[in-house]
Amino acid sequence: MKPAAHRYAVLAGPHLLDVHPQSALTPGPGELLIKPDVAGICGTDLELLAGTMGYLTAGSARYPIVPGHEWTGIVSELGPAVTGFAVGDRVVGECSIGCGSCARCTEGAYHLCPRRTETGILNRAGGMAATMVFPARSAHRIPPGVNPLDAALVEPLAVAYRGLHRLSPEPAGPIAIVGAGTIGLLCALAARALDRGPILVVERDPARRQFAASLGFDTSETAMHRFSQVIDATGTASGTAAAIHLAADGGQIVVLGLCGLPTAPVDLDSLVLRDLTLIGSLGSPGLWPKVIDLVAAGRVSPSIVVSHQFALDDVAQAFAVASSTDPATRKVVVHPQSTSSPQASTGEQAIHA
Repeated sequence: MKPAAHRYAVLAGPHLLDVHPQSALTPGPGELLIKPDVAGICGTDLELLAGTMGYLTAGSARYPIVPGHEWTGIVSELGPAVTGFAVGDRVVGECSIGCGSCARCTEGAYHLCPRRTETGILNRAGGMAATMVFPARSAHRIPPGVNPLDAALVEPLAVAYRGLHRLSPEPAGPIAIVGAGTIGLLCALAARALDRGPILVVERDPARRQFAASLGFDTSETAMHRFSQVIDATGTASGTAAAIHLAADGGQIVVLGLCGLPTAPVDLDSLVLRDLTLIGSLGSPGLWPKVIDLVAAGRVSPSIVVSHQFALDDVAQAFAVASSTDPATRKVVVHPQSTSSPQASTGEQAIHA
């Protein structure tokens, strides 16, 4: 792919996405200057494009937004007082960045900091740019030899990992994962790496169900019964309803996806009468080193879910593909250092821009 000039993608408003020239950036104290080379598109990005994302409708986030909360890149410059990093390091960065001094931050719940920013989402520029400035305290080094596509998907893998972490460790037993999109598949891959399960992946679409089965997961409808632990990774109200239906009496349900609706129907009577626990899971605080270790050790290769790759100048097409209902579309990634999209679109081929 051809190298890109300094440009960045900008969401200027609902359904307004373009690429603009980028001014030179300089890292401040405690900051890194990074050249992102892979950035993923997820459902939250699509909600930002549509204008339906909850932070936007609540007024806490506002346009313009440089998207890209799933990213990896190379450190090109260190700001003053930065330690633990060197120019040339491959890094990833957390999405939720707290103030570092409030009660929430000091107890480790920085993803709930009232003054937090969220990379590419909430008042902080994301990784769909030729360069980005990022706080070193929220960055993590990636060991040499890790595929950049795998590194870029540490963020969604960490979200999936936390969904499992939110479930009680006991009783250990079968887990049902509703949805075979990116997060659902990463939940299943992480659960297998952690020896959780057996694992059932529930998916209505035949093509997605077949892909999950090709990864070695049980997708058989005949295997369905009531589960003590269920993860809803669909980002839809119908997916949450299905998860509640699958849960055994006294069971736990973790909801990972955002559905982009102000309200969604939930069978409250079933929650009470069946003594169910419904748990939301936001972000991935405190878990990134463990997730990076899983990837570096080869226990999880998240890039297997990548189906399409695009250059930065083709970001509008990338978002259109990610928005499609084609079941062959899974994870779509953008290469911010490139101006021409690769011919190959599978995650099996690493791209070195």
